[in-house]
Amino acid sequence: MLIEIKAGQFRKVSRLVRRECCNCMDGNCLLLDDGETHTCVQLISKYHIFCNHFKDAVLPLDKELYRELICGNDYKRCQSCGTRFYSKARNKRYCNQCAEQIKRQKQLLYINN
Repeated sequence: MLIEIKAGQFRKVSRLVRRECCNCMDGNCLLLDDGETHTCVQLISKYHIFCNHFKDAVLPLDKELYRELICGNDYKRCQSCGTRFYSKARNKRYCNQCAEQIKRQKQLLYINN
């Protein structure tokens, strides 16, 4: 299964490969080493994730990027503050901080009435 990446995500993926991947040394992949140097596949791929080691071991280190690429469109925008948050629930409209504030406000209104 190929995972598509966008231009902004490509920069994050490249940075993550260079910093965290134990098989990437000076832009070359140690897993592909057969006596000759081979450029890391993930560093030259601008549109997809091809490296299974990267997908399984390195990508989960950046939780936000992992959710964007693997979980897809489960991100939502908070109706109160406008920040993006992750939720699989269909009816969730607020991030955790705003949800707590709104819950307190509704409780106060209920008590006062």
